[in-house]
Amino acid sequence: MNTIIGEKYNCSQRGDTLPRWCFTLPLLFVAVVVFSLVCVKEMPAQKILIETGFEDYAPDDKGWAFQPDTDTVKTGKKSLGIFLEKQDELHISGNKLDTDKSIVSVEFWVYIERGKQSFAVNLNATEQSFDNGAGGPYVEWYAGDVRYHVHRGNPWREITDYAVNQWNYVRIVADFEEDVFDFYMGKSREATLASRPKRDLPFQDPPLAPRPKWFIILAVAMDAPGYIDDLLIYEGDEPINLAVEPAGKLTTLWGRLKQE
Repeated sequence: MNTIIGEKYNCSQRGDTLPRWCFTLPLLFVAVVVFSLVCVKEMPAQKILIETGFEDYAPDDKGWAFQPDTDTVKTGKKSLGIFLEKQDELHISGNKLDTDKSIVSVEFWVYIERGKQSFAVNLNATEQSFDNGAGGPYVEWYAGDVRYHVHRGNPWREITDYAVNQWNYVRIVADFEEDVFDFYMGKSREATLASRPKRDLPFQDPPLAPRPKWFIILAVAMDAPGYIDDLLIYEGDEPINLAVEPAGKLTTLWGRLKQE
């Protein structure tokens, strides 16, 4: 007794009824595969520049403005606590960015206690050390607003308001060829990526180079402690698909800087 498969696909039993399909179908399949390989372009992988949940972060200086915190934590066991009350000191945590791309995205969880002045973050294109005129986005949490600093016209401009004493997710996309950045914020990464950003915000100054070279966190004359968790920096303006939770070490490359 013949099976259904034999009746449909056994060409030797069908004689001359459908001989050409036995040859045409394999050739058609090969043609589709070849066409797909020719037409589909390989997408370059996005490079992650910094990825840390601060689980291994342990600074040597107990008086340093950047300390690991185990009380105010979004994920894992630690976050980065940032606080400095002294009016005459500027503390900076700086991290080198190894990239030749002009567009870089920065993401992190942020928590601000109270609605007064807290920390600031900056991407810049300086070579060796912090330069306040090196260009790039300069963003600060201050008195219930997230604001950015520019030297053209009004130096401080509001981006959006924020809720204190709760975790929010932030994404900054900086374009060092166009001298502008986009700012996103929401209650989760998914909500932030889906939100409508504040677009084309101008840099603090025109950058000294067409690509970012440093990511820095600044603490000076703070009234409100701030916290960062799950810091992620990567190339490009497309949100990266994370396969694993951020884990690693944020290396503090700069020591304490004091304003003269």
